[in-house]
Amino acid sequence: MYGIYSGGSLLAKFAAPMTVRSNHPVYASDTLSLGRKITRRAVQRWEIESNLVPLSTDANGLFVELTTKGYSEAVTVRVPQNYGVIVNRTAETAVASGTAGNATISVTVTGLIPKGTFIKSASHSKIYMTTADRNGSGAVVVYPTPIAAFSGSLYIHDDVDMTCLFDLDTIIGMSYTDGILMDMGTIKLLEWLP
Repeated sequence: MYGIYSGGSLLAKFAAPMTVRSNHPVYASDTLSLGRKITRRAVQRWEIESNLVPLSTDANGLFVELTTKGYSEAVTVRVPQNYGVIVNRTAETAVASGTAGNATISVTVTGLIPKGTFIKSASHSKIYMTTADRNGSGAVVVYPTPIAAFSGSLYIHDDVDMTCLFDLDTIIGMSYTDGILMDMGTIKLLEWLP
């Protein structure tokens, strides 16, 4: 299940509407001849904006996580995979190797890892996305360019956990509707970059 986790237990499930956004800063300006100058920064982070399934008798876990972590401590989020990825993926396990700064990594796998799959290396916490199908072992390009080396297991299923911070617009506390349903409305989670 996709949502917010603590100690391996699901605290709150994501609900529609949900947005997974790539924040890759770009600066653009127009010249006097109306040409466009574009500069793209090297940094990138994933951001999730989603509703949560309203909670009743199990709301206390999320309430504790929100209030104790606040805006300054990281929480664990299970990254939602694209539906097309889930339907088309045939790969069960994968191992990857690659160097920092090189967008092409080497993958040892049986089956298909579809393009658009969120992946995570066992060697560091940054989340990446494949940009092309990888059917069987070989090279695959990932986005963004890796900030650290890939080595060991590659998480490719519903096991891609991202370390996040709550955005400053998220209510740190609880919000109830109908007296017994904790409904936080829309929350925003930002990938934590070391």
